[in-house]
Amino acid sequence: MAYPIRHKLLTVVGTAYSTEQWTFGLRIIPDIGALTVSQAQVDACAPIINTWYDTVANNFSALCSISYVKLAPIGTDGHYPDGEDSVESTIGMPNAGGGGTTATMPPQCTVAISLLTAATRGIGHIGRFYAPLLNLTADSTGRISTTEQASLMNTTRTMLNSLNAVTDLGTIGVITKTGLSGASRAVTGVRVGRAIDTQRRRRRSIPEEYTSVAL
Repeated sequence: MAYPIRHKLLTVVGTAYSTEQWTFGLRIIPDIGALTVSQAQVDACAPIINTWYDTVANNFSALCSISYVKLAPIGTDGHYPDGEDSVESTIGMPNAGGGGTTATMPPQCTVAISLLTAATRGIGHIGRFYAPLLNLTADSTGRISTTEQASLMNTTRTMLNSLNAVTDLGTIGVITKTGLSGASRAVTGVRVGRAIDTQRRRRRSIPEEYTSVAL
């Protein structure tokens, strides 16, 4: 299966508890005449991501940090086009989240952030990415608070709007190769729930230490 368009992939890479790596990615519909990626584009994206990450109300744990941001060209076959490569903007000192360290969740616990499009159903009508490590505790209902929910939703909207304004970058979209011809739709909204999700691939490197007792 092929993607319906050539596009760009913005990937944010970081660590948690110094041993786990986490990532999330955003696909970008490029403007006509601006298909290629550049160092200027990724360098403009990095501070936008950092501003979102540093927002204290989002409660991203200080035991979790961003290492770098990568921008890659993606052909319709899902690979880098011939002769082209990705570009990165490295964070000098890994940027810790602004939410402190007192109530950090396990590394696999996160919240899904959904990317809405003008379509309400069908292939490519919605996308998602998972937030970095959160520094919070569930309330009496087992969920994040409505205050934390609103902060994630509104600051993510600001981040996406700022990324859309980067020169020659393009428009954040939902791009899928599912189905006969895939789908490509611009993101028009953000949705955040309160239930805590699990990303098991973010819990692969913390060493286990067993103990046992005889009967």
